[in-house]
Amino acid sequence: MTRQEAERQAQEYYKQRRLESDRELMRRERRARSEISGLDELMSKRASLPVSALRAAMANPDRAREISLEMREKGLELNRKIRETLLHAGYPENYLSPAYECAACKDTGFTETESGVKPCACFEKRVNALLSSEKNDCFTGACFEDFKSDFVPDKPLDGGVTQRMLTERIRDACIDYVKTYPDTLYRGMILSGNAGLGKTFLLSCLYNEFRKKGIGAVAISSFELMEKIRTAYFHQDDAKEAFEELESTPVLLIDDLGSEPIMRTISLEEYLCVLLNERMNRKLHTVITTNLTPAQFKDRYSERVMSRLADKRYWDHLRLRGDDLRRA
Repeated sequence: MTRQEAERQAQEYYKQRRLESDRELMRRERRARSEISGLDELMSKRASLPVSALRAAMANPDRAREISLEMREKGLELNRKIRETLLHAGYPENYLSPAYECAACKDTGFTETESGVKPCACFEKRVNALLSSEKNDCFTGACFEDFKSDFVPDKPLDGGVTQRMLTERIRDACIDYVKTYPDTLYRGMILSGNAGLGKTFLLSCLYNEFRKKGIGAVAISSFELMEKIRTAYFHQDDAKEAFEELESTPVLLIDDLGSEPIMRTISLEEYLCVLLNERMNRKLHTVITTNLTPAQFKDRYSERVMSRLADKRYWDHLRLRGDDLRRA
């Protein structure tokens, strides 16, 4: 990956982050307006101030500056009343304010200085992380065009389908997942099934298709995830930042979850719950491949993890079946 490509991916991340922030702010605003008496009127008055002031200034150009100052004072007063109304109703006073990941650049990736506009420190950090991850990237190269249907056995399976038909359907679902992003039917996708059925190949295809579209995506094996959890557990700052990156990247792809070694001194379930919670709450996209069945998941992890992976509002569960393609 070139630096230009990394910067383009970083810019796409900030764009998606702002879109998601705007959608969340609109959702909160609709809720507050419908539930809090008098709030809708106050917010409507605030929204009409600029237009009213412009009309007044055009009609009275000699008073333009005075009208501008009056509008500012009215706006400040309405903001104060809105905050008081929110607090009185039991809401935080900043409930209708954007929640920025980076207050310095307000999630734009750039800040204004005396010498002009410059990349924010968070932007440089993200670009460097993208360039660093590329060095050990084992998921590059695969694409959906490489999928060969005739390589999959046309073996009948239960349910009136063959292995080839089922694999093609799941491949098409993966293609649709990228095409419809970010407005996918499900935010999360779990590809399960025995070893050798093409799960990692499909995950790699998804990763590369997202990258082609300039969408920030991170692909990681379960072993790498465990290592990040281990180092974060021991309070290593770089690792904590890397774990936070997994929580916030627009698309996270985890390969072969369930194959990582269990470390008894570290609560994998706790960190996994935090990771899943953060991504589900932020409505970010997550793809997981695993050899485990739901029953095996429940045995290996806690009920808390299983309950999150069983959330049908977020996850689309797609199970591959049939013979090991590596032996076909």
